[in-house]
Amino acid sequence: MSHDFPANLEGVAFSTRSARRINGEIADWLGRQIVSGELVEGAAVPREIEFCDRTGISRGAYREALRVLAAKGMLVSKTRTGTRVAPREKWTMLDADVVRWNFELGKPADWFIRALYELRTMIEPPAAAFAAERRTEEDLQAFREALHAMRTCEMTEDSWHQADAGFHRAILVSSHNPVLLSLEAGISSAVAYTTAFRYRDMPNPHTRNPVAEHEAVFERIEARDAAGARRLMSELVDTALLDSKGTTVFDLGLPTIR
Repeated sequence: MSHDFPANLEGVAFSTRSARRINGEIADWLGRQIVSGELVEGAAVPREIEFCDRTGISRGAYREALRVLAAKGMLVSKTRTGTRVAPREKWTMLDADVVRWNFELGKPADWFIRALYELRTMIEPPAAAFAAERRTEEDLQAFREALHAMRTCEMTEDSWHQADAGFHRAILVSSHNPVLLSLEAGISSAVAYTTAFRYRDMPNPHTRNPVAEHEAVFERIEARDAAGARRLMSELVDTALLDSKGTTVFDLGLPTIR
C-alpha cells in the first residue's frame, strides 16, 4: 500500500455482493475517508491489488467505485502518480453524496454550511418567482402534500425534514426550468441536511415552527404573485440562516476554505 494512504484497511468489509451495490459501498467508504480528511489532498488511494486482496472484492468493482468518485471531482488519475485525492475546489460540492458525507460525519465546517445557505439565497427566491408564474395544478398539489406532512409531523423527526425538503423541491420543479431542475438533487440534499442540522442543535427546536412561513410562500405561488413569492422565499431562507446562527455552533464570519 502507498505510504501516504493513512486509512487502516484492517477490518474493512462490505456487506453485499451485488455488483451494483458493492460499487456504491466502496465509493461511500472512500468518499467518507476523503471528506473526513483521513485521505488528504494529493494522497494516493489504496493500491488496487492490496485493497482487493484484503477486502475480497473484484478489481472491476473497485475500479468502478474510483470512477464514481472521479466523476464527483474527488479523484484525479495521472500516468506517473496514479489515482490521488483532488483539491477540494475541484469537487462537485453540491453532489448529493458529498453533501451527505459532510453532515453524516459530524458537524460540517462553518464555511460549508454558510456556502449552502448562500447558494439557497441565490437560487430559491428567483425559483419561487418563476414557480408563481408557471405553476400547474399538479405542482400545487405537491406543495399541499408537503405542507400537510409538515403540519402533522414533529420538527425533530426525519419525516418533517423530508417534507420540508419536498416543499423546496416543489419550488424547483414548479419553476419549469430544466437547467435549474438539474440541480434539484443537490439543493434538496442541502435543504434536508441544513434543516436537520439546525433543529438538532437548537436548545429548544419547538420554539418556532416555520410551517406558517412556508404556507405564506405557497399562497403567493398559488396566487401567481411572483414578486411576493420571491420576497417571502428570501425571508424564509434568511430566517433559517439566523436560526443556524442561533445554535451557537455556526460562525457567520467569512468562510475559510483552507
